[in-house]
Amino acid sequence: MSRSDESTQPGATAPAEDRVRVRAISMEDGMTLRQLLGRRLGLGVAAASELIRAGGVYIGNVRTCIPTLRVREGERVTIYRSAASAAPLDPERLVVVHRDAHCIIVDKPHGVPAAATREGSRGALSHALVQMLAREGVQRPYVGLVHALDPGAAGLALFTVRGQGTASFINRFTGLDVQRTYRARLSGHVPESMVCETPLIKTVGGVRLARADERDAVPARTEFRPLAVGDGATLVEVELRRGSSEQISLHAQALSLPVVGRAGAGEVLELACVRVAFTHPISGAAIDVGAELPPWAGSGAD
Repeated sequence: MSRSDESTQPGATAPAEDRVRVRAISMEDGMTLRQLLGRRLGLGVAAASELIRAGGVYIGNVRTCIPTLRVREGERVTIYRSAASAAPLDPERLVVVHRDAHCIIVDKPHGVPAAATREGSRGALSHALVQMLAREGVQRPYVGLVHALDPGAAGLALFTVRGQGTASFINRFTGLDVQRTYRARLSGHVPESMVCETPLIKTVGGVRLARADERDAVPARTEFRPLAVGDGATLVEVELRRGSSEQISLHAQALSLPVVGRAGAGEVLELACVRVAFTHPISGAAIDVGAELPPWAGSGAD
């Protein structure tokens, strides 16, 4: 089996009518995946292949993007019908701010998932990166998202990259002390720096605020530094070294100062990662890059 990328980003659970689960029976043993979809869903060869390449089909718990992969009796196949309808992200639109043999940093626009969701990979930044690498001649390219970024948020997303003949460096990067600077607009007035230290709980879908009695809670601290106030909201700056952008949104919500906007794909959440700095774990080089500020984030001290 093969995956189009090494990343999966949490997303809303697919509606029941979108997801179809089947188990291959004896007469389907040895069929190609696209033949199975054709038989079970009434799809033509082209439509079934398109759905598979869009990342909407799993064998067991593994996404596969190879239409000619053969299934075996008893294997469970999960299909997300909506995957093929997702609009692709043109690799030519990618804004790459840093690239070397081991990683790529891309300035992600609002509303675009950084990595594949459970329901599909097409339209995600990671999918476009894989396409870009494939066009450049990289054999079976893979990318791994180092830090999650809400689909509605914008800014710098760090990915590891590798091809068929190279090892994955994802573990070397996820353990790094990476300084990330964010800007966000919070609903309400923030007169001075505010801190939230509510612990978080890791979940299958990402993270959430922990309750007082939960033993698996992970310590977390977010400091919101106000930069400017206007239109009933406060522009703030936040620095993180661990955790994802979800931490910012959750802690803002805990302070009753939610981030302006919506977090889903196609939405605008007024939250952006505007700077990433770290020591490269392979080369030892100092990497320090910035993103173009979204219009809503341009006021205040720079």
